[in-house]
Amino acid sequence: MPDEKKDPLTSSEETIPVVYASPLKRVWAWVGVAYMLVIVCLITYSLAFGAYLHGIGGLLVCPALGGTAASLVVLWRQEKKHSPLQLVLFLGTLGLCTVLIILGLRSGIPGLVNNFGVR
Repeated sequence: MPDEKKDPLTSSEETIPVVYASPLKRVWAWVGVAYMLVIVCLITYSLAFGAYLHGIGGLLVCPALGGTAASLVVLWRQEKKHSPLQLVLFLGTLGLCTVLIILGLRSGIPGLVNNFGVR
């Protein structure tokens, strides 16, 4: 039987090594998961109650800002040597992301609570 078919999954000589995603890709994948959950909740709410949530723009910016801050930390840790200017830019951008997240939460959470009639 010269025409025997080989199962490609059992052949050890043709195995492709597993390549995992980089940490930066993982960060943005989690940001995508966060936005997916937000969108599912918004659509579910609008279908259940027939109205949209208003005043939650600050909350919608927070996952992207968190992803930007996490990306900065990942890129910072990948490089071995840093100049003082890079340190200042890193800390400034990280601080700006943190302040904007706090402001987004501060404006978004009361807007979200006002949609449910709680004052």
